[in-house]
Amino acid sequence: MFLDRSLVVFDLDGTLIDSLGIWSLVDSALVEELSRDSVRLTEKEAYELRVASLSRYGEGSEAYVKYCADLKAKFDMPGTPEEIHTRRYQIAQDFLREKVVWQPGAASFVRRLHDAGVKLAIATTTRRRNVDVYSNENEAMRREAVIYDIFSIVKTRDDVRATKPDPEVLNRILEETGTDPKDALMVEDATAGLRAAAAAGVDAIVISERHSDGERATNDALALRRFESYEELHRLLDEEERAGLRPAGCLA
Repeated sequence: MFLDRSLVVFDLDGTLIDSLGIWSLVDSALVEELSRDSVRLTEKEAYELRVASLSRYGEGSEAYVKYCADLKAKFDMPGTPEEIHTRRYQIAQDFLREKVVWQPGAASFVRRLHDAGVKLAIATTTRRRNVDVYSNENEAMRREAVIYDIFSIVKTRDDVRATKPDPEVLNRILEETGTDPKDALMVEDATAGLRAAAAAGVDAIVISERHSDGERATNDALALRRFESYEELHRLLDEEERAGLRPAGCLA
């Protein structure tokens, strides 16, 4: 599944790193600060507010400005939606630098694939500036693995016109690496990424993540196989190594 592929593409948020809940903590901190401590949201409440807004507005900076307008109206927060959006980004930088970590076992798994000669890529809908923080400034993550050292290609929202479920990001990675879709594998946690893989003709597996539990049946139908943790992926890689599998083009 892994060592017989020449390219493995990973989603980032939720798949490789434990970051999805971070944005709910950011929003909780934002609302608490700008409501002058009069409103305190749980992680679940913040998540549900954000999902409800973005389901109306889509993705991208403008969608998040509109989301901040919703927060302003709901909680009578001072400032313009643009100013609230700027403050949200400022709060987020500390969280991304200090609180985001690799999913358990993820860093050691991608290091193993890299050392085995598998070409690795990231296809994410997050901003390049966030990936820069994870790779260059998040010391806890850097101690386990440095993103830009392990992954030969990192494509973000800034690199494409259309984000997942559109297959553009995967098609660009396939083209730049000269990889046939049948020789690639996508590792995802969410429906949008799995749909993008299907549209690009790339096989995909799904790794469980609590924020995607409501899409479990849909995701299982789109994926070759579900894995509950990176511990399971490590065991599969052990089996492939014992079987003597090697990535395409690897002579070792």
